[in-house]
Amino acid sequence: MLRFKASSKLGDNFYVRQDGTRAYFFSKEFLAELFADTGLQSVSNDYVLRETVNKKEGLCVPRVFLQSKFTKPGQSQRS
Repeated sequence: MLRFKASSKLGDNFYVRQDGTRAYFFSKEFLAELFADTGLQSVSNDYVLRETVNKKEGLCVPRVFLQSKFTKPGQSQRS
């Protein structure tokens, strides 16, 4: 599902775009572990599926985002 060529791969889950910017792709598990290692607790951690539509070009592009909330231990959760 990735749109990057093999030559754009810099490392595991790490890519360079055509404009030179970098993109890193997190899994839910990796992100939760990363924050847990710093002492934060996961409140929510889910994939969000969206579709970007370009009517002029006639393109529908699926997008996947990782939306998460973390909190410090002992803090009350606010919406």
